[in-house]
Amino acid sequence: MNIIEYYLLLRLQYQEYRCHQSFYVSLNELARVLCCSTRNVKRLLRKMVEDQLIFFKPGGGRGKRSKLQFRRPLHQVFPLYIQFLIRQGQFREAVRWIKREGIPAKVREQCYRELLRHLSFPGIPLHEINGFPQHSFPVTPTMIASSTGTWYLVERNN
Repeated sequence: MNIIEYYLLLRLQYQEYRCHQSFYVSLNELARVLCCSTRNVKRLLRKMVEDQLIFFKPGGGRGKRSKLQFRRPLHQVFPLYIQFLIRQGQFREAVRWIKREGIPAKVREQCYRELLRHLSFPGIPLHEINGFPQHSFPVTPTMIASSTGTWYLVERNN
């Protein structure tokens, strides 16, 4: 997993906290959320601080809780990560993240639209096809190939 995925896991777990709102958490809690050791949690937190995703102040002493603050809202980071996955051609991974529990409905819908836009054929209106006779009968949506080898979905709007 990359650092953004770890950040998203944290953000989904602690959604009740707004951006720039501080809260206290233990390293053991973070280790459970991120499914790794507390040693690895410290490394991940340092990287997130470097990338300006979070503010983190370790608790002083054994058993003291640390202060954590998110610097990027979920609705900003999540769609960017989905777009990254789509550009990499990792469509299944993008779908897995979109289907994950806890994603806000608006963000999920936005990401699904982006995914479908990349997986769908482009649409063109019937009147834009040169040389196609304009008849009054309805035209069924169909796929055609252009001279460049591109496929289009054609439909007639009445």
